[in-house]
Amino acid sequence: MVDVRQELIARTKKSREAYESSAQVLAAEVASTIDMPHPFYVAEAHGAKIVDLDGNEYIDMTMGMGPHVLGHAPDCVVEAVCDAAPRGLQYGIHNPHQETLARLILDPSPALDQVVFGNSGTEATLYAVKAARALTGKRKVGLFDGSYHGVHDYVLATPNRNSPRSAPTAFGRGAGIPEDVTGQIAMLPYRDEAAFDQIRAQRDELALVMIEPVQSSNPQRETKAWLQELRQVCAESDVLFAVDEVITGFRLAWGGGQEVFDLQPDLATYGKIIGGGTPVGALAGRAELMRCFTQSREAQQQAGFEPVRPVFAGTTFGGNPLTMAAGTAHLRYLRDHREQVYPELERQSDRLAAAINSHCESQGIPARMLNAWSMFHLVFGATEIHGSRDIQYEHLEAEREFYLHLLYHGVIIPGLHIAFLSAAHGDAEVDAIIEAFERSFADIRERGLI
Repeated sequence: MVDVRQELIARTKKSREAYESSAQVLAAEVASTIDMPHPFYVAEAHGAKIVDLDGNEYIDMTMGMGPHVLGHAPDCVVEAVCDAAPRGLQYGIHNPHQETLARLILDPSPALDQVVFGNSGTEATLYAVKAARALTGKRKVGLFDGSYHGVHDYVLATPNRNSPRSAPTAFGRGAGIPEDVTGQIAMLPYRDEAAFDQIRAQRDELALVMIEPVQSSNPQRETKAWLQELRQVCAESDVLFAVDEVITGFRLAWGGGQEVFDLQPDLATYGKIIGGGTPVGALAGRAELMRCFTQSREAQQQAGFEPVRPVFAGTTFGGNPLTMAAGTAHLRYLRDHREQVYPELERQSDRLAAAINSHCESQGIPARMLNAWSMFHLVFGATEIHGSRDIQYEHLEAEREFYLHLLYHGVIIPGLHIAFLSAAHGDAEVDAIIEAFERSFADIRERGLI
């Protein structure tokens, strides 16, 4: 039996050196959710492939944690950045590229009128919460069991696992979050009609209900009717409804989750794909809501709106020219080629999930690949997943070893084991991924872990 860990150590000496050196000065490298099963550092990435510091090539299913619908470093984006960079890296004041990208973001979403740019999805959801509170005078924010909306205190909560499934309570995710802040989060049960009654009951306190059209940790499609009813309940309860499209926007389809689930939100948050691989965040919404970002009551009134106290949304790098150029190039390509990109991406994604699930079923392997369009999460243990609480953790050693072997067989999925495909993953890459999964399952079975 091959000692995979020793083989990887021999294969990735420069990554090991980088790991040992960086540990001296970095308290955390990016985030713990990106921890690899073995020290691994990227030298370059193109298309569906990543190359490490030792020159080893791998098929990547990380895709930058979601932004790269066209794969790493697509020509259209690289050319746009190279063209923009000589004219200035950052201005700190407006540039005409902001309007261009904003119009592309709004193009497939008829319910949305205006955009505010930031630097991350976290900033986008922070702006959504602040705007909702400013506009409604209410404080609570409704979030769903299993959701993820960034790392600011107003959304960084997880359900208390001792609380009932249909009536979860919020628990701060990590240290440093004041209890009174977590107390302003109304934790709601995902894909459960009990959420509707809880929204109605808290309508006088809820400023906003926010939801991912597809949960990144639980990617499933069978949610359209439930999402549409959720939207209706929020409207009837005078609670603002926001869809968090930081991951799903322009990935599921040209119109993201709003298109595939036929949703018309009050607010929508974006990130990842709209930056073409550069740091970005954006909040979009109806004009009467977005007026709160106009830093003058007089200007709000001149636009025909009842004035409200403005929401401060200052950011040094928001709307910077490199991000605007990269995002514009990325979205223009997706818009102009959407009839080719999205159907093929869906075909390859469904083929991959079906092959892995068929293999697991035929071989009696206790794992299942969840997928919704090009978003994936392999879960060990449970066969029926309704919500995040159905994901079991009884096969942790097998799961850890599986991803180590997957890396050895040339496929990368880090951290939380949330994965993506891109348009650069063709038949050959998908076939290689399927083979690597099957070999990795066989490896851990040989070790007696399943």
